Amino acid sequence: MTALRVNAIAAGATDFINKPFDPTELQARVTNLLALRRAQIELADQTAWLKREVEKATAHLVEREEEIIWRLARAIEYRDGDTGGHVSRVAQVSCLIAEGIGLSPERCRCIYLAAPLHDIGKIGIADSILSKPGKLTPTELETMRQHVSIGARILENGSSDVIRTAELIAQSHHERWDGTGYPDRLSGTDIPVEARVVAIADVFDALCSERPYKQAWPVADAYREIASLSGTHFDPACVAAFETRWPEIAALLAATEARTPRRLTARAPPLAGTCLSHPYHKTPRKYHDRRGRALA
Repeated sequence: MTALRVNAIAAGATDFINKPFDPTELQARVTNLLALRRAQIELADQTAWLKREVEKATAHLVEREEEIIWRLARAIEYRDGDTGGHVSRVAQVSCLIAEGIGLSPERCRCIYLAAPLHDIGKIGIADSILSKPGKLTPTELETMRQHVSIGARILENGSSDVIRTAELIAQSHHERWDGTGYPDRLSGTDIPVEARVVAIADVFDALCSERPYKQAWPVADAYREIASLSGTHFDPACVAAFETRWPEIAALLAATEARTPRRLTARAPPLAGTCLSHPYHKTPRKYHDRRGRALA
């Protein structure tokens, strides 16, 4: 009998009744088991409801986080004198490049949300420098370059993945693959991959965008410039991803041109490979705006 009970429990039995059974006892036991089952169902329903509520609350928090980031990024953009959607394009192009080099969806999302804050440190730069229409003096240029460190300090010790990613990008998006960038002269894979991704998107959009102190480059020239700086300014893997995702990037620029035709000149160049015949490929150069500062 004991072995039978053990086997029954192993099979999932929760109660026993001996034969011959008493009808009253049987009724009571069945009633209790039905009540237990109802309680189990209600608990499962409550658990599912709580899960849905937590998911809704989490989604709400994520939406609020994203909204705050984008509104702050818009404020930074106005502070820098641009209203043409630069931060939005940088975020989208960065996400495409991040996907192209095989980063996880979660990491791509972080880069997409963090990229708009890459120049947050500019809020600490004086208007006389930030809005100067002419060439910056060496002292002014050095002050301008401090925006990366200011940005990193603003974002340091973040508790979320997005803010921690934004700190890395703000600090290192002006580093160069060959070690000639700033502020820390990092090189190669010592530069955080998030910053390597955003560096390309930032320079590309800066080249393509009109500013009070410069004309927009034709997109074909900007595309070839990015390709020509692979291995010097930019991570070759990120440049390859930029070229691979070019159809989507070109479509993004075309859509932007349709909304703000004077901000961009968005003629799509041929796809990867044709840049080898461009003169910029033979003589890579550093490029500056009329203020005398590097565009990246």
